[in-house]
Amino acid sequence: MNLIPEITALHREMIQWRHDLHMHPELYNQEIRTAAKVAELLESFGVDEVVRNVGTTGVLGVLRNGDGPVVGLRADMDALAVADAGEHDHQSLHEGVTHACGHDGHMAMLLGAAKYLAQSRNFRGTVVFVFQPAEEMASGASCMLADGFLRRYGIESVYALHAYPGLPIGSISITPGTALASVNNFSIEITGQGGHAGVPHHARDPISAGAAIVMGLQSIVTQRVDPLDGVVISVTSFRSGSDTYNVIPESVRLRGTLRYLNPEYEKDLPAMVQELVEGLAAGHGVTASFEYVKGCPPLVNPENECRFAMQVAEELVGPANVIQGSPIMGGEDFAFYLAEIPGVFAFIGNGEDSYPLHHAAFDFNDDALPVGASCLSRIVERALQRG
Repeated sequence: MNLIPEITALHREMIQWRHDLHMHPELYNQEIRTAAKVAELLESFGVDEVVRNVGTTGVLGVLRNGDGPVVGLRADMDALAVADAGEHDHQSLHEGVTHACGHDGHMAMLLGAAKYLAQSRNFRGTVVFVFQPAEEMASGASCMLADGFLRRYGIESVYALHAYPGLPIGSISITPGTALASVNNFSIEITGQGGHAGVPHHARDPISAGAAIVMGLQSIVTQRVDPLDGVVISVTSFRSGSDTYNVIPESVRLRGTLRYLNPEYEKDLPAMVQELVEGLAAGHGVTASFEYVKGCPPLVNPENECRFAMQVAEELVGPANVIQGSPIMGGEDFAFYLAEIPGVFAFIGNGEDSYPLHHAAFDFNDDALPVGASCLSRIVERALQRG
């Protein structure tokens, strides 16, 4: 690998930043300490302008070096409501909260890039370091955009790296075109008539209706959409009644996620789900309501920016370590930025033996930090080459 020497020299510092951030995780829009730590570090690097409380708890660092284009680099800050099951010395100090999606590593990589670029100034133009809250809720990007920071600083393109388990350390994966799915949530409330489990014919059982709906939803994926299109409908929560053995409950609540790659499904899929839910409920003699909450759209990486990012990555890690990825059904609210300006959302290898994302024992691999920081820095240097 041909990483930036000044960044490899920062490796120990980046590890210290990441471990500190991992030990103090904060949930969405509660990233108070995290934002303060980020802002403090940016100021210590000599970044020209540090802006706090952008779109709730977001932080911007603005670094200028003459006239020229403006490039944004983004990292997410929020953690997950998961207890840390990792076996390491930097265990989360906040019970039931941990960085199980690598956001601590994303911040450390971007901080490393910020420190290097603030020292070297080997570019002509402006770079904006974007530290965003609430990615896990798919709301942070929208809040920051509503704050107007893209227009305020004239950002013309934006880039981000995300940890990816299973990819070797030193590898970068970039997917041109549609890379990630639209992510949306739904809840279904089923109301029947409770009663004694020994005489079910005197009740209207919402549990059997709920079970039929869970299974029936998969018929939409298998029979009503093109099998070549990426569509996922997953029920992730089924709650009803108590632990009593002999009581049929009054109601059931289901929750889940609805995802697709093709934006043409935006209107049709929710309507299909509602139709199926209401029909199966009626067939079981119960009533059901369907609530659909839109999240983020499919993430689409523009072709030109992908070619540019791939060239930069190949320069740093070699062509053999740059992968053209396939679309996946995960989602990212970075998609909202790409709907406004061009850019690239790429993955960085977290190691082949890494726990999966959102697993309680997931931990960002410190060996990836200089790779990511070098990649982000070189994107700026190549996009903002001195005239």
